[in-house]
Amino acid sequence: MNIQDAKEELKRTIQAYTAKTHEGLYRIPVTGQRPVLLMGPPGIGKTAIVEQAAGECGLGMVAYTMTHHTRQSAIGLPMIEKKSFGGQEYAVTDYTMSEILASVYEQAEYTGKQEGILFLDEINCVSETLMPALLQFLQYKTFGTHRLPRGWIVVAAGNPARYNQSVRELDMAVLDRVKWMEIEPELSVWKAYARNRGLHPAVLSFLDWKPESFYAAQTDARGRGFVTARGWEDLSRMLETLEELGLPVTEELPGQYLQQGEIAREFCIYYRLYEACKATPYQELLRLPYDERLCVLQLMLQRVYRMADDWRNAGELGESLRYFFQGIPWEDLSGREKEGMFPEKKRQENQSQILAWSVRCEEQLGRRKQGIQVKKDCGILSWQEEQKELLLEKEIRRYLGIWRVETAKGSVRAGEASDPGEEEALDNTSGFRKDFRRQAWEKQEERQVQTAGELGKLLQEYGTFMEEAFAGKQELFLFCMGLLEHKNTVLFLGENLPGFLERLEKGRDLKRAEEELRAALSS
Repeated sequence: MNIQDAKEELKRTIQAYTAKTHEGLYRIPVTGQRPVLLMGPPGIGKTAIVEQAAGECGLGMVAYTMTHHTRQSAIGLPMIEKKSFGGQEYAVTDYTMSEILASVYEQAEYTGKQEGILFLDEINCVSETLMPALLQFLQYKTFGTHRLPRGWIVVAAGNPARYNQSVRELDMAVLDRVKWMEIEPELSVWKAYARNRGLHPAVLSFLDWKPESFYAAQTDARGRGFVTARGWEDLSRMLETLEELGLPVTEELPGQYLQQGEIAREFCIYYRLYEACKATPYQELLRLPYDERLCVLQLMLQRVYRMADDWRNAGELGESLRYFFQGIPWEDLSGREKEGMFPEKKRQENQSQILAWSVRCEEQLGRRKQGIQVKKDCGILSWQEEQKELLLEKEIRRYLGIWRVETAKGSVRAGEASDPGEEEALDNTSGFRKDFRRQAWEKQEERQVQTAGELGKLLQEYGTFMEEAFAGKQELFLFCMGLLEHKNTVLFLGENLPGFLERLEKGRDLKRAEEELRAALSS
């Protein structure tokens, strides 16, 4: 199965293992909950899908690489205890708690999550002395005399022997105790992931041109050579960072991530071609050779992706600001105002009210940061989620700063006002509060609407051109698939341009029909 199918199967397994009867018992007893074993090539994304599945299912997660463990650290250290049997006292060997199990209990206490995933990586690389204890753990969920907490699921991962010379072949006794899932690399699935992660367009267009270069593992006279999905992703991040910093991309860089000489050289040449195509208008696609067309096409898609992400991020940020500010209680002082209260006293009351509310906002922001830090410490906070939280905190603090400044200015202006009506308007705390709180999310809503208009025009422009220039050709197919594989683009189209989605499906179907026709003719 491919990595996406493996993730969905893992999530279904989690749902089945955590399902309970009306009496609160697990439908599948703990002893019957076979550990899941993900077996596949290195760098394919096994760890990533376990983290994603844990997050999407609301579970905790503890991860360990088993090659780092000895029998003592996994089982625990022996210690002597005194116990009485039949009126006689004996010295009995017991064990301290396993380092692995102690981490599980510690995280359960820290996060409050009583269900989670214990992920054991490189399980088939353990030492010979640890293997018997591991076999016991897979069957009974115990290390030494200590048991894995109920509600925690064991997921393990390993590499086949052809990819890792240090692995141990798992015998029937082990395999008969696990839920085996074998994963193979599949470019089409990885590309959908890569588009949504914002990987470099040169990487994506190169793999459109040379799909056989996506994954390689071979041994020749010069030694072992390999290229993995992890290598492409890490190279992509380095390329993006170097470009943002204005630093040169050397010819040696690809070979530092793509450990296969021919593929690294081909990508290096292609990257120079991509750089030269950056200034090429998309209207000139027809006159370009195929490899250059792929570069320009990917640049077109990247522009759409960025705008779709901006559109989605503005909407999410606006909703988060609305949720945050509307969730902070406001103490309304209007009922406490006495008839004939002096204006100066009223200003002081209103200013005090505003400052007290801003303090509550700061306190709530602090509690939110503590919750995020817990997730970060436990390794279950994704990079994307952390970035969104940092942006939200920045916006909240910015608006609180504006509030305080405007409050101080309003107080000064009210003290200097000569017109009683002007003074009353400046002292209208509830109106000021309403304007401020709405401003926080309405600005994001305006940004989202503006981006939607620009993105809609761009998509119509691109779509019309591609249909007219490449009807029934592979370029149109790649364009349509590129848009359909990006989640925020599909979400935008569904909400704003449903007719455009139908055009994309037609473009994809035309290519499929063409491939089927070519296959039929060749046979």
